[in-house]
Amino acid sequence: MSLLLRRPRRLPRRDRAAGMKAIVLAGVGDVRVEEVEDARIVDETDAVVEVHRTAICGADLFPFHGMTPNFETGTILGHEFAGRVTEVGSAVDGVKPGQRVVCTSTISDGTCAHCRAGRPSQCLGRALFGYSGVYPRLDGGQAEYVRVPHADRCLLALPDEVDEETAIFLADILPTGYGSVTRGEVGVGDLVVVVGCGPVGLMAVLCAAKVAGTLIAVDGVAARRALATRLGAHAVAPDEAEATVADASGGLGADVVIEAAGAPAALDLALRVARGRGTVSVVGAHFEPDYPLDNALMFERELTLRFTIGDPVRDRERLLGLMAARRLEPAQIITHRLPLEAAPEAYRLFDSREATKVVLTP
Repeated sequence: MSLLLRRPRRLPRRDRAAGMKAIVLAGVGDVRVEEVEDARIVDETDAVVEVHRTAICGADLFPFHGMTPNFETGTILGHEFAGRVTEVGSAVDGVKPGQRVVCTSTISDGTCAHCRAGRPSQCLGRALFGYSGVYPRLDGGQAEYVRVPHADRCLLALPDEVDEETAIFLADILPTGYGSVTRGEVGVGDLVVVVGCGPVGLMAVLCAAKVAGTLIAVDGVAARRALATRLGAHAVAPDEAEATVADASGGLGADVVIEAAGAPAALDLALRVARGRGTVSVVGAHFEPDYPLDNALMFERELTLRFTIGDPVRDRERLLGLMAARRLEPAQIITHRLPLEAAPEAYRLFDSREATKVVLTP
């Protein structure tokens, strides 16, 4: 009788030939949709997810441009995805076949010193979906199916109120934008500046708009400034930023500056427009080994400089609740929806900044 009552650990997959379609990096600037080996259970803590929605992130452009050391040709890209569980390993108890889920962008083992201390983004065994080389290879979710290690930690079941297109923002960029606001210690009524209105910067705008007294967004792309305005910011071009902040602050500068562009010029600007004893919260990806930090300016103004990766494991349930209640609507920034087969065009649009956020449907 107990065998009859056990829940199924596998659902039938949709009819198709052996293998699955996936977006792979074939070389620098060369993404292709290819037939690859099926995603399958490898370890008892794994799950397999049928992907319903997946998205392109700025981090996908690093290997696309050959900037990720030792990245393996053929790696399946993508770390933002949501869908339905089709199979779980024997040790998985938190999710079950048939559930709609969203996955964290990275995996963490839950056992290392960082994980035990509540710092899963610093896990000693972490890996990023859709990456290889700098992390152990972990094929990503820009595919029809994806294998998810540590499924009980990585997968979050979705309520009926949240669809997969909205849920994909929980994988990475919404918790990252939210983290830049919380670690920047934005307070009620603060003057906040967001430098860089790509997808992560727009998520910072979305979250900061709930508490900031004055919110200024800076970007060189008119379409992205329009999105920032829609989310509640006063958007300006980079050459207008310093004068705008000075006017808004009586010459003092911003309480918190969130740098979300990941460019040295953007960080330069962020440091210049922060007030004395202000905070610069950096969420843009910086890898410059020789950035010329202006120590005199930092010292004179007593500035706090803080970097953030984002922590989906810690923040996703809180953010999911706000999304279910329609208090956060991140899908407003989606500019393009394309089928998985259109991957080369989707990457071209995103890389050229003709698209701000691209969502793909397998």
